Amino acid sequence: MRDSARYLLVCSALLLTGMRDPFHPPDDPCAVGELAQWHYRGMVGGIGILQDGLTRWHRVKTQARLPASWQIISMNEAELVVSVGEKCDPTQWTWQREGTNKNEFKDNASAVGAQQPAERRTKASHAGGG
Repeated sequence: MRDSARYLLVCSALLLTGMRDPFHPPDDPCAVGELAQWHYRGMVGGIGILQDGLTRWHRVKTQARLPASWQIISMNEAELVVSVGEKCDPTQWTWQREGTNKNEFKDNASAVGAQQPAERRTKASHAGGG
């Protein structure tokens, strides 16, 4: 009887303290994990066209809010910048339009401060060593 009372006390303490399900992913209030799944498709008449990870289309304007509570800061034909949130990391995200010259740092948090890798030059060599 005494052991069952202890088990009941331990189980109720765990339930009352709100123990998180270890198999459930942690909450992501900023939805940072979804950023790479969205794609900026372009701009038509001042309206930006985005496609989310579920292949749904969104027509947006500057200062509009997206479903993940991101706010559009700026937009032009080549890229769209959203504010993810002040408490989030990264605080801003940039999507480049599909079909433009591919930037190595496409769709990222800060393409401005990133360094391009140095070009490697190789000499042509002959099979005979000459």
